[in-house]
Amino acid sequence: MNEVIRTILQRRSIRAYKKKQLQRGELESLLSCAIYAPTGGNSQGSRFLAVQNQEALETLNTLIREELLNFPGEKNKIIRQGIRRAQTPDYHFMYHAPTLIASVAPREDRNSMANCAAGLENIMLAAASLGIGSCWSNQLRWLTNSCRIREFFGAFGLQEDEDFYGAVGVGYPAFLPERAAKRKPGRAAIDGKEIAVCI
Repeated sequence: MNEVIRTILQRRSIRAYKKKQLQRGELESLLSCAIYAPTGGNSQGSRFLAVQNQEALETLNTLIREELLNFPGEKNKIIRQGIRRAQTPDYHFMYHAPTLIASVAPREDRNSMANCAAGLENIMLAAASLGIGSCWSNQLRWLTNSCRIREFFGAFGLQEDEDFYGAVGVGYPAFLPERAAKRKPGRAAIDGKEIAVCI
């Protein structure tokens, strides 16, 4: 099987990490893959801010937890799940991954979400090819208007005209991932006819 396709099919979200930090060259490779992702009109407006300082990441985790616990009457199901997670005593929004990569882009660019998502997907696939684990995190996107979060990230390069559009935690997996969950039917079709996707 083609190695790129193999990596795509074998990638899994990792939610337990070793404490060992990524090597500098590995992180630079992931960031290079991110900025080579396609962007609408070749705008190259998406940016990727990596944070490895563990004290800073713990501070950020506290901020995110406090902000989520103050969400009144949230109706979105996924965000409600995130709030419930934040209520647990051992909460960590990125599962203690040693490195966080946040994707930011100009809020006025209507392609920013797609541009950032393409870059983050490149990071996750490149990480998997190197034996590095990753897991997407939406909390920064939910909290992009939080003054406290924005002030925190100002020290890491966030600009006033930018919003968060996603993030990934990356690190060495603490366990080997299990087989992928069965794919839901009806998600792929050719000329209007559903196809069965088998690996």
